[in-house]
Amino acid sequence: MSPPVIPTLKPKFFFGLTTHVTGNCLFLNENEIIYPASGVLVIYDIVNHRQKYIHLAEPQKIITAMALCINKNVIAVAEKGNKKKPTISIYDLNLMERIKQLTVLTDLKSDNFINIKFSFDDTYLAALTSGPDFMMYYYNWENSKIESYVKATNPPNAEGPVLDMALNPTDNTICCFVGKKLFRLVTISDSIWRQYGFQKADNLDFSTVCWLNGDRILAGTMDGRIVIIENGELIAVYNAKSIIDFDLKIRIKAPLDVVPLTKYGNQRMDIRCCTPLKIGLVFVIGDSCVYYYEKTSNHRYKKLKEFLKQADQNLKALDTDKPMHTIETLSISPKNLKMICVTRRSQLFWVPLTEISNNISLFKPLGEDLHHGGISSLSTCKWKPIFITCGKIDHTIRVWNYLDCSLLLSQQYQEDVFSVSLHPSGLYSVAAFTGKVEFQLVHTEGLKAWREFSVTSCNLTEFSTSGHMFALANQFDIDVYCSVKFEKRFTYKGHSNTITAMVWALNDMKLVTCGEDGAIYEFNTRSGKRDMDIVHPKLIYMDLAISNDTNQIFPAAQDGRFREIYNQSVIRDIDLHQGPLDAITLSRSDLILFVAGQNGVVSSLMLPIMAEIKHKEFNIHNKNITKMSMSIDDSILITCSVDGSICIWDVLDAEGKKVILNEQFAYSDDILVNALDLKNKIENITELRVRVKELEKECKYQVTELTKSKKQQIQELNNNHSVLIKILENKNAEITKKHMADKSRLEMELNLLKDSHVQELEELEINYNQKLLFEYQKYDILTKELIKTNLELEKGLNKSESEQNEKLQEIINQYNIKLKEKDEHIIKLKEQLIKDKQSMTALMDKIENDTDKEVLEKKAEFMAKIRELKKINLNLRGELGSFKMKAKAASKEAEDLSHLIEKYKDDIQQLKILVKNEERTILDLKNQIQVRDYNIEQKETQIFEEKLKMKDLEKQLLLKTENISELQQIVEPLIMEIQDKKKIIEDMESEMENMTSVKKQMKLCISEQHDKLKACNHKVKKKEQIILSVNRIIKKIQIDIHSISEYYQDPVKLKEVVKELFIKYGTEEAFEESKNEELDVRVEFTRQRQILEQSIINLKKRIKACIQKNDSYSKIMEENMVLIKEIDKLRQELKMKYKTRENFKIKKSKCNATKQVKCNQESEASIDAVEKQYKKHIMVGLMTI
Repeated sequence: MSPPVIPTLKPKFFFGLTTHVTGNCLFLNENEIIYPASGVLVIYDIVNHRQKYIHLAEPQKIITAMALCINKNVIAVAEKGNKKKPTISIYDLNLMERIKQLTVLTDLKSDNFINIKFSFDDTYLAALTSGPDFMMYYYNWENSKIESYVKATNPPNAEGPVLDMALNPTDNTICCFVGKKLFRLVTISDSIWRQYGFQKADNLDFSTVCWLNGDRILAGTMDGRIVIIENGELIAVYNAKSIIDFDLKIRIKAPLDVVPLTKYGNQRMDIRCCTPLKIGLVFVIGDSCVYYYEKTSNHRYKKLKEFLKQADQNLKALDTDKPMHTIETLSISPKNLKMICVTRRSQLFWVPLTEISNNISLFKPLGEDLHHGGISSLSTCKWKPIFITCGKIDHTIRVWNYLDCSLLLSQQYQEDVFSVSLHPSGLYSVAAFTGKVEFQLVHTEGLKAWREFSVTSCNLTEFSTSGHMFALANQFDIDVYCSVKFEKRFTYKGHSNTITAMVWALNDMKLVTCGEDGAIYEFNTRSGKRDMDIVHPKLIYMDLAISNDTNQIFPAAQDGRFREIYNQSVIRDIDLHQGPLDAITLSRSDLILFVAGQNGVVSSLMLPIMAEIKHKEFNIHNKNITKMSMSIDDSILITCSVDGSICIWDVLDAEGKKVILNEQFAYSDDILVNALDLKNKIENITELRVRVKELEKECKYQVTELTKSKKQQIQELNNNHSVLIKILENKNAEITKKHMADKSRLEMELNLLKDSHVQELEELEINYNQKLLFEYQKYDILTKELIKTNLELEKGLNKSESEQNEKLQEIINQYNIKLKEKDEHIIKLKEQLIKDKQSMTALMDKIENDTDKEVLEKKAEFMAKIRELKKINLNLRGELGSFKMKAKAASKEAEDLSHLIEKYKDDIQQLKILVKNEERTILDLKNQIQVRDYNIEQKETQIFEEKLKMKDLEKQLLLKTENISELQQIVEPLIMEIQDKKKIIEDMESEMENMTSVKKQMKLCISEQHDKLKACNHKVKKKEQIILSVNRIIKKIQIDIHSISEYYQDPVKLKEVVKELFIKYGTEEAFEESKNEELDVRVEFTRQRQILEQSIINLKKRIKACIQKNDSYSKIMEENMVLIKEIDKLRQELKMKYKTRENFKIKKSKCNATKQVKCNQESEASIDAVEKQYKKHIMVGLMTI
């Protein structure tokens, strides 16, 4: 047997986005983007709707900036330090993991980077910190080394804040910083950054900057002005709102005098996210407007289009200093086809750049429309692969498909949505709002409210396993309703604080709940009583999971300990060391268990649980998980987080642990559709079909006209072509004559050139021979001169050698003399050393003698002192012995006393524990007594009220019996009317069947017509092929005629060639065959036309008949509607009587009056009969609708 394997999780799709990141959402290629989401970097394929994930090494750290190096296939991620130094992590996009981490060496006050960028050659990485430091670190990231650093601000003139940074696109030694009253161009040399160029920015608050090329800079200001700088000099200033095009070569006199446009109210004018393209320039102005300038030449830019991100109406309440639709970053695809923007909302938006129109283009959501803010509720469906969620902040309910990983529908509300639950069929849902609960129908267009219940404060809703009931958490109580009659079945009480989870048993016989009061209750849904209660007042339970037999309960508590409760007793209590537990889910097979811990960690536990829990941890969220649920087949896990992210996981390594479904099981595709909507759609389809037929006829007519016009054109072309051939033949004859004349002339010229060339060659040979002789003579003279110079050089070398030897001997003699002098000096120094040593030894002897005397004197003194101390020591030893004896006796007494104290302490602790337990039991008993007293009082009041009601009901019963007899008299004529209507409906159904048969015949006719059309098209294609083959033959004939034209002067040869041509092409059989085929085609065409005209006449007759029948149907429908209204009124009256009868029945059972019981039974039988009759009539009415 193989050892048991812990089930693992693999993320299938992740819905989420981390905002407030500089350089958020970057394009890897035309179809793939990378963006941060919770604890991962998501690589999303836009076309194929697939994701890959790079798990962050430290997912709890806040990401502040990102930069992509596409050439080296890495991405840099800046992370906040959390009271430490900020870091930059380099992730490899192939390995999908961190390969380097860059840190800051110097002490910093700031703990995060606000911007990071790679240099144009991808060798350096520039990182700019936040205030108050505003330091720029220049990393050689491949070596994990800081090359240099510089302060971005320039105090005291500009102290910041620094808002943007740009590196030169052609030179990695130049950088530009902008901010409030700051414009700083810096260049590096010898690892020192020096400022240069324009810096007078006292009246300018810059917000963004970019390089248009290696020399020109474009910067944007907070008041909506564009500033252009070239080679460090200010050239021009423009107002972005008013300028349509600008030329970078044009210099403006006094550019700083350009005044910004006036603001209207709180309108923002700042320019942000300035990004240059190969084909133009893009920047954001204000909150959500994007201007796109096209590059018409190297120096000129023209405004081409505006893009706008519309405001999110449902998130206006979150607009504080900036609105939620404020664009934070822009990203352009490599081929400049798409543009993506990231706002303050957790959603990506995109727009195509290729579509050019005069109107303003709006940004559209990229991918699925996501939640913004926490998700408060999650519910999965059993019949369909869907789940439903609701948002705390965005007030939306969304329905998702976990197989396709797509959003099916989203419904927006103007009030808070606290909880939502999905019916097992997926056709209904229950949603909790402030002060009410709605029972909704799930349509394709949205959620339609069907019933409404007034509930003061409902925070939880849950459908039963089979869907026939649903439970609502009303404050500290639980109300159970019937999902068919919408009647309240039970109200369960017991909780003293907020209820956090409700779980139905597999057979819907039990409902298990937990809450913040530390209580777990089990309620019986048949008796309405509480079967089990487990209370731990100090704990806060957030979620729970139960086994199929409800014997095992797994609660998730805030103390971080995992508990297993079996038959009302805690059998396991183990610390998972994961902080508070937020959610828990158990598979339908009871063999897979997942627990959500702190910071979104999902743990897969080994079942059954032993003394030591074996588990695996999985990270993708970095915030706490709110809800967690599994699919019906245990193959998919869904988790929702506080930050609004949703993850769909595949459950792997779970063979033999998943539930085995029925072989016939398949996900349902059925949906609820409104009858009126369906009718409108059918009408639209019929109209469209008619329009299609009309278009087909128009197309046919156009095709016939085109064929006629084209035939005429072909004839004209053939005529023109034959004329042109004749002209070309004449020209060709003239050209051949000219060509022959030119050929003879050129041959003559060539012969002359050959003769002249031979003569020139002979002359050149003679000249070169003479020059060679002259050069040989020169060479002989130069060799003789070389020999002479070599001899002279040898003589000079010998003389210089002898002179150098003499000089060397003189130098050696001088050094020998100096050596002798130094030796004598050394001998003298040695003699002085000997004398000094002798004097030192004499001094040493004197010092030794003095020290010996002093030592002897000190010895005598110390010996006397030692004798005195020995005497004192002997006395003390005697005293010490006596004291030791006393100490031993005291230690024995102390040991005995300590043993007694320990016993007393144990007794006291045991007593304290007993006292605490007794106090707890007393408190519990007091609480129970209070609850019971309260219940008794309530029951007594209820009994008294019921007695009063009984008396009233007895009176009412007599009246009701009389009313029932009157109703029976009224009902009988109505039954007769319903029977008449039934007959009418049956006649209508028969007519409908006739109509359907006619419709089928129509369809058959249409299919036949289509087949004939196909055959005609096939014949047309054949004809086209014949025309092509004829054209080819004509071309061949033309070529042959052209070749025959050479023999037009020779009549004999002409005759022979023409005969051959006639034999080759001209046969009478082919001509007759083509004639016969043309006649057959015309006959067939006329026959088909007659058939089509007859079918059109028949169809027109049928349409007239259908219109007459539709008029009769509409009258019948109106009559049915009147009937249905009358039936509804009767139903309501019946329901009221039914309720009163049931109440009376319950009250009457307590009394022992047998006569009245018999009367009730008789009334019951009559009411049941009436109810059955009306139910049948209602069903018939609904069928007619």
